Amino acid sequence: MNELPDEIDELRFSILDNSNPEDVDFYFIPLVFLESFTAPSAVLKIGNYNLQIPLDWQILIGDPEIGDLEIVPVSSISERGFQAFCSNPMSTFKPEFLHVNITDIYSDVKWYFPKIKTGQMLTVPLTEGKAPICAYFAKEISRAQSIVNVGDVW
Repeated sequence: MNELPDEIDELRFSILDNSNPEDVDFYFIPLVFLESFTAPSAVLKIGNYNLQIPLDWQILIGDPEIGDLEIVPVSSISERGFQAFCSNPMSTFKPEFLHVNITDIYSDVKWYFPKIKTGQMLTVPLTEGKAPICAYFAKEISRAQSIVNVGDVW
């Protein structure tokens, strides 16, 4: 989110919580605190969609033929053939794996994001509408939280 609305009414955001790898689940948390910061950003092409995200964040990737998902730094995905794990936590039971690549980098962008804990991944819509396809991004992750078992998510 790089534009802050004037008013926020009972707004919730979605996270994929992997802070306890034994109990992975989606949560919809009320938006209470926003943190703002300035950081370099990467423009990602995920499938046919473009998204700008802080360069020092991490993205959830995977392969449809392998059960585990992995969280890797956004800065390390360019031209490596990675596929982003994408789904909608409200309406999708079958995830999509869309090719992801960096198409551009900007040096200083002002960001506003919900405050999330270590191990939680922000659900970021790639499209607008009632049931958008979403990708998953983490700000901070520990080594124990860097793998997500797909079976634990559904």
